[in-house]
Amino acid sequence: MAGCDAQTFSGVTQVQFTCLAQKAQSSFGITISTNSGTQSKDGVTVPWNFDPNAQTLIIQCSDKPFFLSCDTIQSQLQSAVDSCAG
Repeated sequence: MAGCDAQTFSGVTQVQFTCLAQKAQSSFGITISTNSGTQSKDGVTVPWNFDPNAQTLIIQCSDKPFFLSCDTIQSQLQSAVDSCAG
C-alpha cells in the first residue's frame, strides 16, 4: 500500500471544517473530533491538520489499497471541501 501527496486547502473556516468532519462521518464512517489527527478505515489512512487561525487544512491519504488511485481520493477530498465552502 502507498500514500498520496498532501493537499493544502486555504481559507477553511471553523464552520467549513465542522462540515467536512460531518461529511467524513456520514460518508466514510471516519470520526474527526480534533483539529489534527489520523484515522484509518478499510485500508485507508488519513492524517489531517486544521489550523483555525491560519484557516488552512492539510490532509493526506498516507496509506491506501492499490486499487484506489490518488487521483480519485484527491478528487473526492476537493469535492468535499468545495461542497462545504457554502
